[in-house]
Amino acid sequence: MSMSFHCGNRKAKGARQMSTVSGKAPFDEPWDRLADFLGRETFPDSAGLRIVETARPVGGASWETFLVNVEFEVAQRKESHRVAVKRAPATGPLAPYLVSKDVAIFSNLAESDVPVPELLAWTEDPSIFVRPFTVTGFIEGDSHDITKVERWSVWQEDREALGREMIDVLAAVQRVGWKGTSLEAALGPRGAADERVAQVVDRYLDPLLEEARAQRVGVPLWREMGAWLKQNAPRDAESDLVIVHGDFRFGNFLWQGTSIAAVLDWERAMLGPPMQELGFLCMPLSRRKEPEMMAKAIRFDALAKHYEGATGRSVDVAQVQFYSVLWQFIEGVNGTRGAMAPAARGHIGTGGMIQPNLVARQTLQLMDDFEAGRPLR
Repeated sequence: MSMSFHCGNRKAKGARQMSTVSGKAPFDEPWDRLADFLGRETFPDSAGLRIVETARPVGGASWETFLVNVEFEVAQRKESHRVAVKRAPATGPLAPYLVSKDVAIFSNLAESDVPVPELLAWTEDPSIFVRPFTVTGFIEGDSHDITKVERWSVWQEDREALGREMIDVLAAVQRVGWKGTSLEAALGPRGAADERVAQVVDRYLDPLLEEARAQRVGVPLWREMGAWLKQNAPRDAESDLVIVHGDFRFGNFLWQGTSIAAVLDWERAMLGPPMQELGFLCMPLSRRKEPEMMAKAIRFDALAKHYEGATGRSVDVAQVQFYSVLWQFIEGVNGTRGAMAPAARGHIGTGGMIQPNLVARQTLQLMDDFEAGRPLR
C-alpha cells in the first residue's frame, strides 16, 4: 500500500515530494478552525490559507491521522502544501494520549539519525480541532501492516535487508541521549528497569481489572502473569536504560525501497534496557505465521549478529525472552480489554485485533522457557 505520511529528517530520495489526495474526504470536522490554526502556527507568512483536500489513512489502534492539502499565498506567490494532522482519540487502550510526549520525542530526535516526523506545530487546545493534535510534514512511501507484509514484493524479494534496516534504525534510537532532556519526564516516571516494568504492568492491567470487576468477569491469568513479570524483571540501573519505541514493527515504518524513511506511532515509547525492544521483535506476535523470522523479517542468529555489530552490545537471550513475555502480556491484556469494551466513535479499540486465548498460551510457553533456561524458539 502506497501512502503519504510524515516527513523524517533522515533525507531519502523524494523525501519532500508533493502529491495529491484523490478525492475530498467526507469528514464532519471543524476545518475552518483548523485552517485558521495552520495559517497562524504552521505557515505564519501565508495569506488566505484554505484547506482544499483531506484524507484519512485507515487501520491501527493509535492516533487519528488526517492528511490535509492546503493552498495560500506568500508575497503574492501561490503555494500548496500537504501536512499530517495527528489527533488524540477520545480514549483507547494506550490512554492517556499526550501531545506533549510526541513533542518531546520529535524535538529531541530531530537532529539524530532516527527518521522521525518533522514537527511543524501542535496544541492541546480542544476548541480548535476537537482534541489535542500535532501537525507534521509528510513523504511518499510504502507502509505495510505486519499481518499483510508478505504480499509486498520487496519483502518477498529481500526481507532480510528489511530486517537489517530495522536493526540499524533501532541502533540509532538506542544511541540517542535522553538524560537531561525533556524525554526524562515524557518517557515515564523515574526508576530502574524493574520499577518501570511494575509501572507498565499496572498501567495496562489496572484498567482491565476495573472493567472485569464492572462486568463481573474473572481474569486471574492476566493478574498472575503481571505478578510474575514484577517478580522476574531485570534490575538494570536507570542510567543504563535507552529509548524504547514500544511498537517497532511493520505498519509503523514508512519505507522507500529497503530504507526506513520514517518511524511512526511513538505513543508506547518508554525507557528500558536495550534488550527490551529486541524482546518485541522476537515475541510470537511479531513473527505471526513466520515463526523462524524475528519481526517477520530476519532469523534470530542474523538479527543478533547484526545488532551486536551495529551497537557494540552483546545480546542477552534471557532478557530478550523476559521482554517477549512483557510485550505479549501487554498485547493480551489490551486484546482482552478490547473484546470486553468494543470501540465507539472517537474511541480507539482493540477488539478483533488479536486472539487473547492464543496470546495467553504463547505467553505461558515463553514464561516456561525463561524459567527453564531454554533457548529462544
